[in-house]
Amino acid sequence: MFQDWNDNKVRLFSVRVVCFTHALLSSIMCLTWLFTDPNFIRDPFTYSSPSANYVFLFSVAYFIYDMADMVCHGELDASKEYIVHHSLVVIGFIAFVHFKQLHGLALLGLLVEVQTIFLHSRTMVHLLYTGMELPKSVDIIVNANMICLFLFRHIPICSLLYQLVFESQPIHWFFKAFLIVGLTFLEYHNCHLTISVAQSDGFFGYERQRMDEDNIDPLGSVRKEKERISNQGTPLNKKSQ
Repeated sequence: MFQDWNDNKVRLFSVRVVCFTHALLSSIMCLTWLFTDPNFIRDPFTYSSPSANYVFLFSVAYFIYDMADMVCHGELDASKEYIVHHSLVVIGFIAFVHFKQLHGLALLGLLVEVQTIFLHSRTMVHLLYTGMELPKSVDIIVNANMICLFLFRHIPICSLLYQLVFESQPIHWFFKAFLIVGLTFLEYHNCHLTISVAQSDGFFGYERQRMDEDNIDPLGSVRKEKERISNQGTPLNKKSQ
């Protein structure tokens, strides 16, 4: 099977394996901390615990690695939304660790990784079965992915935004402004992801699409975006040769 894959497909799959591993481990750690210490949920803006730093630093290391990987493969210009997302998370988590606060907020935000498990599982199944009939079990992954989009992405982020905007919180105004901007972008990212997944997986009246390596990423093909950027920067006489 893998012998017939081109370099782009191999890279897509290997990246998803790494992303899936991070999502799985982050989810386990995040849920463990939230269940064993309910204070993170009761008081997300002021409660902190040194043990939670391990969860945040693990994700910081992953996001830095992922951005470095994009740089090494010349994908920076074609991955702007991912870069903004990763940068906000890295800056935020480092600040939370340094100032020893907002640990509950960070853990609730990390719940998105529960959904990311199903997102990357869906991607890997489609890549493995390109040109073949998908197994019936893929419906379980697809439905779980959409349910978790709302349970672990929209609900936590919107809840935190509501508390920041409409309720008084004992945090510095600069932190508050950064969090409102960051969480607003993350919710935009979540909406973009939800719409793309709904269109490709046949939710809300859309017809399910057959996906391959060029349309498997819900935020758009990095390879196609790289080609588009490359063509824009190519002189007309050179393109016609």
